[in-house]
Amino acid sequence: MSSNKPNRILISNPRACIGCRTCELFCSFQHYNEMNPARALLQVVKDEITGVDYPVICRHCDKPKCMEACYFGAIKRDTQTGAVLIDSKLCVGCKNCLSSCPFGAIRIDPKTGGVTKCDLCGGEPRCAKMCKQGAIIYLEKNVAPSIFAHNAAAKPAKVLGDAK
Repeated sequence: MSSNKPNRILISNPRACIGCRTCELFCSFQHYNEMNPARALLQVVKDEITGVDYPVICRHCDKPKCMEACYFGAIKRDTQTGAVLIDSKLCVGCKNCLSSCPFGAIRIDPKTGGVTKCDLCGGEPRCAKMCKQGAIIYLEKNVAPSIFAHNAAAKPAKVLGDAK
């Protein structure tokens, strides 16, 4: 991998999540200076049948479906961090990105009504730093266990779909 390509990935480990929602609190504080889980750029979802909590985070996919779905060019990749970002100045609020994300990682901000998603906090994700359980981890791509990278999002996407 060339040195100018981001080589880190944000992954979730539902097996480690205890549902404390610290990630949501610090995410909302980082971005909006308020401890409000409803404004976090990620979300913790509980599967009420199994009792398992799942951190639902943006995967900043190699081929983002949200970027493909945005007809207005409002979603772009930051070449420094690898984050897939929404430019609120270009976003018209069509919500195509919301329905195109296979992981349910794009949200509606309850205060602005605009779409939001993880921006990797400029390359230093607060959620991963604050999660002492290891449920959200920011790792080198070549170190990330394949079970997290490929399988961990299937269940939260189903739970989010069931909740709609």
